[in-house]
Amino acid sequence: NFRVVADRFERQRLASESGLAFLFTEGALVDAIRTGKWVLLDEINLASSETLQRLCGLLDDSQGSIILTEKGDAEAVSRHPDFRLFAAMNPATDAGKKDLPSSIRSRFTELYAD
Repeated sequence: NFRVVADRFERQRLASESGLAFLFTEGALVDAIRTGKWVLLDEINLASSETLQRLCGLLDDSQGSIILTEKGDAEAVSRHPDFRLFAAMNPATDAGKKDLPSSIRSRFTELYAD
């Protein structure tokens, strides 16, 4: 454990000497993908198009994955078999709402509630 902390410190020290001090930290979504948790993306239609595009590979099939290019990785994070992704949105007819692109929408099963 000390070795891991020391290595991370050394990387941070070298990065600060070059003027670049950036550390990528994996968030709740990546943790859920790795460990098989369920995630709800509320108001998914308000997400940026770049964010939605990043989800495509993850939703392709049960073997879908995501590559953390922001972290500098070239290796995909594979989905745990129990991982589930749910999304909710209000209709695009509400003020300020936009429709979900069909490329993303087609990857979900739709349920309507009144």
